Amino acid sequence: MNPYCKLLIWTLALYLFGASCVCGAPARSAAKAFSRRTSPRRLAVTADPTDVLIIPLVSDQDAEIFLVGLGYNKEDAKSGSVVDARLSDSDVRSLTELIRKFQEDNGLEVNGVLDDETKLAIGSPHCGFRKEAAKLSDGDVMKWNKHSLTYRIHNFPQGKRSAIIRATLTRAFMEWSKVTPLDFTEVNDTDADIEISFGGRTHQQRGDFCVFPDPKTLAHAFFPEDGDIHFNTKYFFEDDDIKLEDFMDTALHEIGHALGLEHINSKASLMHPTESNQFTEPQPIDVERIQEIYGSRREGRMVRKIGPKLCTLSKIDAGIDDADGNRYLFVGEYYYDLGENRPKGRLISSKWPGLPGNIDAAVRYIDEKSYFFKGDKVWRFKGTRLESGYPRLISKAFPGIPSNIDAVLVDGEGDLYAFKGGKYWIYDVSQKKSERVSKGSVESLNLPDKLDAALDTESSMMVFKGQDVYVFQDDGTWEEEPNVWLGC
Repeated sequence: MNPYCKLLIWTLALYLFGASCVCGAPARSAAKAFSRRTSPRRLAVTADPTDVLIIPLVSDQDAEIFLVGLGYNKEDAKSGSVVDARLSDSDVRSLTELIRKFQEDNGLEVNGVLDDETKLAIGSPHCGFRKEAAKLSDGDVMKWNKHSLTYRIHNFPQGKRSAIIRATLTRAFMEWSKVTPLDFTEVNDTDADIEISFGGRTHQQRGDFCVFPDPKTLAHAFFPEDGDIHFNTKYFFEDDDIKLEDFMDTALHEIGHALGLEHINSKASLMHPTESNQFTEPQPIDVERIQEIYGSRREGRMVRKIGPKLCTLSKIDAGIDDADGNRYLFVGEYYYDLGENRPKGRLISSKWPGLPGNIDAAVRYIDEKSYFFKGDKVWRFKGTRLESGYPRLISKAFPGIPSNIDAVLVDGEGDLYAFKGGKYWIYDVSQKKSERVSKGSVESLNLPDKLDAALDTESSMMVFKGQDVYVFQDDGTWEEEPNVWLGC
């Protein structure tokens, strides 16, 4: 039989499966577990399963000082004037316009109001790059007029391993080199083209003092042919664990500035001015913009916008049914729309701007929002828009759920089942925070450990391990079947 005919038959069959309980799940009613659309708890629990997201206290004056510091009011920023504690009517109208520009740049609803989403964006760690045009007075783009650039690491965070930080910076420069004719060489020379330094809000720039515009600044950089880059040490290296994924993303972003790229309001770009989205290479929109300035490297890699055939893959990373009834699988940097006859791999960030590749797990909750997990963070999307305040640490959004999970499901009661290794965690949204999480053994469910992915639909549940899929049955068991999506 044609494999795509088999796929259609199997997909239709999945919607016919009833659902009653999870075999081995602790203290769950067989009549309710995994029951879609009919569970009474749907009306009883909050529509937001995450722990409370604290809205930062941001006054009008705080917002204006912040926005002026980032250059949203160039005249005020250049004059260095201090905002009066009492705002006049003209100042209020000016603040409204500043907020509108900031909202537009950050993909928020443009209403000129200091609402919760805007406060979250202002109160989150961000790039401290000033809103300035990357063009000279004659209209020429600010760029390096040579292709061989040197960089010097002025210092390293105290007490941290320099080798792993140096290796991350080397990789970040290499990713830009792959898509441009630029070559980067580390030197120990004070005359290096780009100097990199680490410090607090007050730090060094080639012997002089430099200050981040506000305490929430992750890093900032300078346009060519200055190009220096400064990182705020506390956001990457003050904890016991070095946040390498966030540091890599931020390094790529700041190098982009040092090469002449401005911020852009597309979250599909690593040049978006928000907190790290953990991109590991310039995205297609970034490649197009940087190549407009410097051209391309003939022997360098091309940005691949179409992934390998789904049927040629050995495993999947995650699966999700979205609020519109579309079903997607995720593998590496790509997603596959199972509504297509021959699903093509498309870049994840092209549909969910701000979401990195290689995600660990995904699920649609009963609030019709999509949650994506990777490492120690979770991203929440309403449709295809990343919500303010995200990504969040899993430990803050879902206290008790571990990082680096393998898969996640939601049952009909609104509880989340997170799988990792040989264990699963149940996040019970109806309980108090201290009683919300319970644990179990994957073996008790008669499932293999170290699952690859999971997918729950309106009428069925399934988990994936390599070339096999385990589908939940009416009798509360899991039946192993071949994964017809994999294997041509």
